[in-house]
Amino acid sequence: MNTIAIIGGKLQGFEVTYLAKKSGMKVLLIDRHEKPLIRELVDEFYNFDVIENPEKLIDISHNVDAILPVNENQSTINFLENIVKNLYCPLLFDFNAYRISSDKQKSKQYFKSIKIPTPMDYPCKLPCIIKPLSESSSIGVSIIHDNKYLDSKTDELKIVEEFIEGDVVSLEVVGDGTNFAVLKETRVHIDDKYDCHMVTPLEHDFEFRKIAYKLASNLGLKGIMDVEAIKNPDDLRVIEIDARFPSQTPITVYHSTGINLLNLLMQAFYGGVQEINSKIQENCCILEHVMLSGGYLTPVDEQILSNATEYTQFYCSNGLEIFKCNGNDPAFTLIMWGGDESTVKDLRYMGYSIIKESHQVLKCNYIMGQ
Repeated sequence: MNTIAIIGGKLQGFEVTYLAKKSGMKVLLIDRHEKPLIRELVDEFYNFDVIENPEKLIDISHNVDAILPVNENQSTINFLENIVKNLYCPLLFDFNAYRISSDKQKSKQYFKSIKIPTPMDYPCKLPCIIKPLSESSSIGVSIIHDNKYLDSKTDELKIVEEFIEGDVVSLEVVGDGTNFAVLKETRVHIDDKYDCHMVTPLEHDFEFRKIAYKLASNLGLKGIMDVEAIKNPDDLRVIEIDARFPSQTPITVYHSTGINLLNLLMQAFYGGVQEINSKIQENCCILEHVMLSGGYLTPVDEQILSNATEYTQFYCSNGLEIFKCNGNDPAFTLIMWGGDESTVKDLRYMGYSIIKESHQVLKCNYIMGQ
């Protein structure tokens, strides 16, 4: 049995732990917090700060097959880059790619340098999108409709770009430095705070796959990278890349294709990646988050889940898994998969019923397709 050590116990760590268990791996969690979110889902938990206790990390590296950072603490990432040569197992991370992807200004410059379509900077008309320079995902993202508000935020702005109507789509790439496997297209369903509450698979998109391959190959990626874009019927524009293990999308990729991104990432450091040139298997899968509040089930985004106190398995059967996130109001992650949309839709409502019955929910106000 392979063993992987992960550094960080929040949602990225949940994603890796879930996929590790699906492939029969043992998971060892390292976190400086005494009660990290996913502590009950892993096999072993070590409570220490790797920066303050590097010798403990080196000792652990003797007994695991790989180490994977699943946090975005810049001090921790910098430390790991400095210590990586002292470890006795691979660290599954591309530091050079991360430096570019974690800085939105550098990312934009990179897109332009290799002619990747991306939203226009400082557009002449509103609305527009503002983003902080280095925060990940949706943190600090706003849509601005008024010039007065835009002017008042000038000192805080790092990225200002045109607002483009369309779906947020995502695509992972795993590379070994020479070969690059482009995985499965997914749609990231976002709320009014521009944060994700649901992920669903999409059909094969040749142009998006071509762009993702170009982004990874020009970086010489050795690791994993997520590419996000805005897509409408007439256009596709890349909005960001993220060279770290993503949250939410890999589980949907796994159940809709059978491909385990963690296994693929391990292969990148243990012998190489085989490029995927043919159309990937198409199954249906939905991953979504809902919160129980005031007797009602409503959609909830991943930021709320990240601030909870504990993540545990709530229900498991063939085609349906539910994880419960304890906080002020309990939240749930539902994972549903099957051969077609009708089957998954039935599983979805089954999941709602299970939650309703166990918590005496009054109403479920979330419908398929939102």
